[in-house]
Amino acid sequence: MENEETKNIPSEKSSEGRQINTPTAIIVAGVLIMIAILITNGGGKLGGSSKEKTLSEQVGVNKAKFTQCMKDTDLNALRLATNTVAENSMKGIPADQRGTPYSVIVGKNGSKAEIRGAYPIADVQKLIDEVKAGKVTTPYTGDLAPVTAEDHIIGNPDAPIVIVEYSDLECPYCKRFSGTMKELVANSNGEIAWVYRHWVVHPGALPKAGAAECVAKLKGNDAFWKYVDLVFGLMKTEEDTTATDNL
Repeated sequence: MENEETKNIPSEKSSEGRQINTPTAIIVAGVLIMIAILITNGGGKLGGSSKEKTLSEQVGVNKAKFTQCMKDTDLNALRLATNTVAENSMKGIPADQRGTPYSVIVGKNGSKAEIRGAYPIADVQKLIDEVKAGKVTTPYTGDLAPVTAEDHIIGNPDAPIVIVEYSDLECPYCKRFSGTMKELVANSNGEIAWVYRHWVVHPGALPKAGAAECVAKLKGNDAFWKYVDLVFGLMKTEEDTTATDNL
């Protein structure tokens, strides 16, 4: 379950009535289908070859090596290991109140605060300020596994603030929150680091998590983050639909 209220985003559609003859209608339909295919293929460019490549190839991973890595990956073991870590981090939260994304803000001063859902950037910043001041309104009480070299991280692990996110690659709210995290890290002047950890809630997210781990194994941390961006880029959300309707 996603732990975030859906926001209604208004959209405007043209109400002008226009008559279109049959040949024109066929051409328009063809153009719309082509646009839909380009969007579905995750942003393939006209005249380019990126839409002919797999996502792993787009981040520089050899196809044969990737295929072998996926064959060698025990997805059930990956799910068990990552979900155990995620669930330990949520000790004290009833199961029916847990949702993706779930994050923990960790201050170098020892203070911690949790983020239950895809909070807006202003709300996350407020919690960060509380952690920095060592005066957290609702202190974190879970069992957070320490950040290690095995984690996927953007920024300095020794930054004053480290935000550990538990995310699902089929969760639309996780996609939304990734944008928030990118903005926070980019504007932090090195004061915030972001750690991504899998928490597989949707069954279809498991092979995607395995694929992301293979990318990391074969090409490194930067490729992992690029791959996650591509996966989220293919995801259609209510916000994406609204934006497309307004074109």
